[in-house]
Amino acid sequence: MKKILYVRHDKIGDFTTKWPALSMLKQAIPSVKIDVFVAPVVKSFAEACPHVDNVLIDTGDDDAIAQLIKEQGYDAAIVSLSQYRVYKLLKPANIPYKLVPTLNWYQYLYKHRTNAQYQKGISVWRRACNVVEYFLKQHNYDIPEVKRPFWDMSSKKAHWQDYYNKQGDEKLIFAHPGTGGSSGGVPVESFSNLLIDINDRTKLDCRFVITYSGEEEVLAQEMVELLSKKGIKVEKAKPLPSLSEFAESLVAADMFIAGSTGPLHLAGLHNVPTVGFYAGRRSAPHIRWQSLSADDRRLAYTPPVGKRTGRNMALIDFEKVATESAQFLDTFYSKDNQSAS
Repeated sequence: MKKILYVRHDKIGDFTTKWPALSMLKQAIPSVKIDVFVAPVVKSFAEACPHVDNVLIDTGDDDAIAQLIKEQGYDAAIVSLSQYRVYKLLKPANIPYKLVPTLNWYQYLYKHRTNAQYQKGISVWRRACNVVEYFLKQHNYDIPEVKRPFWDMSSKKAHWQDYYNKQGDEKLIFAHPGTGGSSGGVPVESFSNLLIDINDRTKLDCRFVITYSGEEEVLAQEMVELLSKKGIKVEKAKPLPSLSEFAESLVAADMFIAGSTGPLHLAGLHNVPTVGFYAGRRSAPHIRWQSLSADDRRLAYTPPVGKRTGRNMALIDFEKVATESAQFLDTFYSKDNQSAS
């Protein structure tokens, strides 16, 4: 196995959740060249992935893409996002082994398939790892352990802490007040009060960094103003020119708090402790879309499960969130636990 194509050409967050699978693939076959086929918006971020050797961009020109894939001489392809279009793009290349998840009727166009349906208690990123494990077993490779961080930027941590104005022994607590998509959004006032309570209850000296994207800057500015009035050390994150740089910079965070899964996944690449807010649904999105951080570095909260309550993020028990987050910070970053941080 010398050259593998991995197909995931949609959203940034969906590609981010595939980093653990790509990491496993690279660990199992260190000499293999891994190419990824991604959407244009993911380009710089995919190029930054340490487990990827080459990036193919979905330009929309299907004839040119099919020809490019054919010229690469892949030994195998793992199709994470299965579409009929993808089948047509891969067919001319005559790739010896193509693996797809059993998610739709397109699976029957392929000889090799494996179950990737949603299972209770299994996260999206873990399901992607299961597909890679199946691939490795089929080719008699040992299954490696999941190793964190998925992006080791420890050598640049001090640089990014300086960028975010860390002073002395301060802990940088990042918070993202943007919307949670289908989960709804945490009200800015509730979110701000939560950060104030965490600051009051922890024994640590905290500086809060408020991140945002696009129109979310209005929410970020409102949060900064609310916290500043209470004498909290806070600032709005300084913009960076690319997603990959922003994602890299999150290695500076000592905790990341958000109701939007995308930023949580980015922080999880560095195994940063995360506090996430998710919709209260029977499908358990807090498990399905959990951050990439290790179990003992991940806190998750939801409003009461129900059609009327599940998306009302104001119903989250923020008193509990503040207490447990402060306790986590004090325990995790106490002098006795400095080696763990």
